Amino acid sequence: MNIKKNFGVIVIVVIFGGLFMLTGCSTKSGNITNSKTDDTKNTNKVDFTKEVVKTQVKYKMPEASDSIGSFKDLGVTCSIYYYTNQSSVMALYPYDEKVDTINKVTINGVEYETYKYVEKTMIHYVYRTKVGNFYHLFTYDVYGKEYEDSQVESFMNTVEFITE
Repeated sequence: MNIKKNFGVIVIVVIFGGLFMLTGCSTKSGNITNSKTDDTKNTNKVDFTKEVVKTQVKYKMPEASDSIGSFKDLGVTCSIYYYTNQSSVMALYPYDEKVDTINKVTINGVEYETYKYVEKTMIHYVYRTKVGNFYHLFTYDVYGKEYEDSQVESFMNTVEFITE
C-alpha cells in the first residue's frame, strides 16, 4: 500500500509540476505600464459563474479561467482540478502523509474530507468525497503564500453532484 501511495504522490507531483511550468512560469509580453495595470486588476476577488458540467458533477469556475482550470484571483494564479474514479486510488490522497488533521465538512448536503497543505510558495486545498459509486477529488491550488480561504469555500459551494 505504501508503494502505491508513494507512486500516486509522485504522479500527482509530476502532473502539478508540469502544469505549474505551463501556467505559472510564462512571461508576460508588453510594456511595464500594462503589466502593472493587469496586476492591479487581478487583485480583485473572482466570482464563480461559468458552469462546467462533467458526467457526475457540475460546478462553476471564474469566467476568465482557461481550459485547464487556471485563473488569476487576488493577484495570484490559481488552478482547480477535478478527478473522479470508481475505486479508491492513490491519486485521491495527494498530500495525506504531509498533514496532521483531515477534517470533515458538509457542503450542500455532501460530506467531504478536507485539508489545507502549505508548501514553500504553494497552497493546496483538498476536498474529496464519495457519492454513489464514485470517489471525487477537488484540488484548489494557489501559486502564492497567502490567499483567502473564503474563495475556496465560495467555489465548493457551487459544486452539485448529478445522481441520475
